Amino acid sequence: MKNRIHIILFSMAGILLLSSAAPIELNKGNSDLKIQLNEVATYNPVRETKNLEVSEAAVAWHMDHIYLMVNQLYKALAYSNESNYKAESNMARDYVFANNMLPRGKATAPEAVTPKGDITINILQMHYDEALATVEKLPTLAENKHFNHPILGTLNRDETIKFLAIHTEHHLKIIRDILEDK
Repeated sequence: MKNRIHIILFSMAGILLLSSAAPIELNKGNSDLKIQLNEVATYNPVRETKNLEVSEAAVAWHMDHIYLMVNQLYKALAYSNESNYKAESNMARDYVFANNMLPRGKATAPEAVTPKGDITINILQMHYDEALATVEKLPTLAENKHFNHPILGTLNRDETIKFLAIHTEHHLKIIRDILEDK
């Protein structure tokens, strides 16, 4: 009888752990993204720095692109119809998510997330503030809110948060490389 009770208790504990794993992981991903955005903001003093061996764009371009991605993808998710979401297999997404990285030089930024004109400190601050607020709102969206990435396919809320963290780290690495030996 005691063995049956132990088995039942262990089973219930396992179910509770599994049922709570997704929110913990989501909150962790959300927290990672917030930490990354805070790191991006630390590059304000060197925003004009360029290194053509690494990128044609200055640090400010990469910073603003990161902020625009967070803000625009939130809007895309928010306006999506969750009942239209359909999970699909995508080899490119599987590769990116398994390796937690984007290969360099393989894609160009869509116009909606391409910084335009002079990227001033005020523009960066405004986009940063919006991105920080947006990161807080992302987990409140329904899980099946989604957007269609041109290469990675349809991403739901959780996949979008993961993609944003990977994308942000991709551009942080570029920024770090631009600043190396400067």
